[in-house]
Amino acid sequence: AQPILPGAAKAILTLDNGETISLNKETADALQQIEGTHIQVDSTTLNYQLAQTASVQVKPVYNKVEIPRGGEYALVLSDGTKVHLNSMSSLRFPVAFTADKREVELQGEAYFEVARDEHAPFIVNSKNIKTQVLGTKFNVRARAAEEKVVATLLKGSIRVDLPRENNEGFILKPGQILNVNTSTLQAELTESSSPRDVLLWIQGKLAFEQATCLEMTRCLEQHFDVHFYFKDEQLKKERFTCEFRTDDNIEDILSVLSLTKRFQYKIDGNKIYLSAGK
Repeated sequence: AQPILPGAAKAILTLDNGETISLNKETADALQQIEGTHIQVDSTTLNYQLAQTASVQVKPVYNKVEIPRGGEYALVLSDGTKVHLNSMSSLRFPVAFTADKREVELQGEAYFEVARDEHAPFIVNSKNIKTQVLGTKFNVRARAAEEKVVATLLKGSIRVDLPRENNEGFILKPGQILNVNTSTLQAELTESSSPRDVLLWIQGKLAFEQATCLEMTRCLEQHFDVHFYFKDEQLKKERFTCEFRTDDNIEDILSVLSLTKRFQYKIDGNKIYLSAGK
């Protein structure tokens, strides 16, 4: 049987002309020649900090970085902003920002460390929700499988605008979490005693606190490139509090969790079947 490997640094870069490049150590020389820009790339990070064209572009040039299932990657935008992208996430961004606005489009989950520029606000668009900042550290989760956008602020301040009438926006303070239902546009602002826990995925940890089995398996699917199938619907609602490392073996994780006697598992290739425990 083929081993199921944990997540690794991997990404796909889509250029403005539609060309796609799988990012790895061998792509460094090729990227440096694209449209006269100097883009640095290594096995974990794509750096646009030196990406400056010889002349002013009439039309902005956009690139897109997509992280496949079971991957993660980091990039540095042309203004110095650092972005860490989680598995099954993508970021569309201009190669060079304009003087008065910095705007990107996010699908999935990303952690931002925004370079401060009071004259050019940084805007993250995700599922019609706009998160606007000047310079700060925050995490945005807008996964396709979830009908919500979750913004967590670690430092500075951010403003989140919803697509509804008479919207005055939500101003977050450090340690606050805004959870927006993208179907009803209902928003809940809460305080977190440990907001940095949202960044455990960057630190190589998979942490769950009173998470349903369905929520937990969706996270494992992203990281290990596997698919879970439930033979018992009730099992999806079982809750778990646990923590693992991202380089742990998926079978070891399931073996430990099954000690709770809440479920049994069977692995068939990249398919994992869960049934109620006995």
